[in-house]
Amino acid sequence: MKKMILSIAIALGSIGLISTPAMARETRSGAMSHRPTVEMRGHNHGPRVEKRAVRHMVPSVRPSVRPSVRPVSRPIGMRLSARPAGIVLNFGGVNYIYDNGIFYSTLNRGYEVIRPHVGMIVPSLPVGHTVIIRNNIRHFAHNGILYRPMRRGTSIVYRVEGFI
Repeated sequence: MKKMILSIAIALGSIGLISTPAMARETRSGAMSHRPTVEMRGHNHGPRVEKRAVRHMVPSVRPSVRPSVRPVSRPIGMRLSARPAGIVLNFGGVNYIYDNGIFYSTLNRGYEVIRPHVGMIVPSLPVGHTVIIRNNIRHFAHNGILYRPMRRGTSIVYRVEGFI
């Protein structure tokens, strides 16, 4: 009788009807993992980077700022003659343009890619950001910029906290 109950429990656990922390979990790539989260450390044992294993894909909510089709990386100091896509941010009485992790300042008849100022607030995170835990506080990093979530009214916005 005990063998039959044990075999039924194992069968139900293998098809996912029973889930315990000790049982293996399926990751996005289809491989089995015994840990619900995967921790990676940067060189020199830097801050903890956390990536979650996902069993079921949940449709995400579209961000308020539509990101570019493909993330674009532009070096600081690069100049553009045409206005880049993105939204206008006002910081310290000066208007800047934010587009998927890239900040632009207006220049004589053009725009220049700049390093953002600490304290700038953006409505959405850039595509491809990573989660970093520092002093037990969750931050998000992208392209060397550290963002921290904060509540503004009924929505969540992200404040530039510093640089890595």
